[in-house]
Amino acid sequence: MTKPLFKWTGGKGRLLQKYTDFNFFPDPSEFDTFVDLFFGAGAVSCWVADKYPDKKLIINDLNTEMVNVYQQIRDNWDEFRDSYLRVVGDMLDTSLDKRKDKWLEMKQRYCWEYKDMSMVDQAACLLFMLKTNFNGIWVSHYKKWNLRFGTPPGHMYFKESAFDISVVERFRDMLLRATIYNLPFDCVPIPDRAWVYADPPYRDTGKMYSDQFDDALQTRLANHLQSFNCIYAESNKEIGDGFWEEHFPRSYIHYLDHKYTCGHGDSINNVTEVLVKNYGKILEPITIDSFL
Repeated sequence: MTKPLFKWTGGKGRLLQKYTDFNFFPDPSEFDTFVDLFFGAGAVSCWVADKYPDKKLIINDLNTEMVNVYQQIRDNWDEFRDSYLRVVGDMLDTSLDKRKDKWLEMKQRYCWEYKDMSMVDQAACLLFMLKTNFNGIWVSHYKKWNLRFGTPPGHMYFKESAFDISVVERFRDMLLRATIYNLPFDCVPIPDRAWVYADPPYRDTGKMYSDQFDDALQTRLANHLQSFNCIYAESNKEIGDGFWEEHFPRSYIHYLDHKYTCGHGDSINNVTEVLVKNYGKILEPITIDSFL
């Protein structure tokens, strides 16, 4: 099974069964290429890659630093593997009481001295930090960290098993099937007979995650998805203001219960997820009031 390489806030890893129950996965005859407009850590693309081994993949993300990780894993595997294993080995050989300082030294170098590093070494360091950072959160707006990856470290009690290189190799198998873009969502080329999936920053999910993806962009995305003669799906959040009914046919809108954890994971928020899709069984229209 292909798995994401790191935890990612807003990732879909725990939603596979619920999405399956809502007929998220189309018949293979309906598409030739899966297009993931907001790849993130890639949980949904992992599902698709495993379920449809013969389909083409297009993955896109606007995060240039993270896209470099994927490009180096795919295109410079031997160099990346060696660099990554050196980073992991060096940190595992560091005593627990000194690991945090060493982690912060790595981030300092990554953020301020990256021009002296190869792209492969940057990718190896960033993947290690993404696997060990605070709760899968991405922060990059701090001048202190040169507007690059600025998330604080998580706990330092990790073990060697957390860095199993075979997991990265399986992920690379998926990347080898993929065309990778680092573009705004509406600049990604969409081929004929595509299945387009969008998992943007959710509406009303806090300044840290969504202040750069406001409702004007949410509307632009909704219009963009409906501009193609293809099947499409979008994941998002219901906040009770009628936004989804305004932008999509009601029969395309599905609601499901979910729980978010944030901070150290000791805060659990019940939310209503939205899954919009224009394929599969068309359901009788369900209003958010009737769902709740």
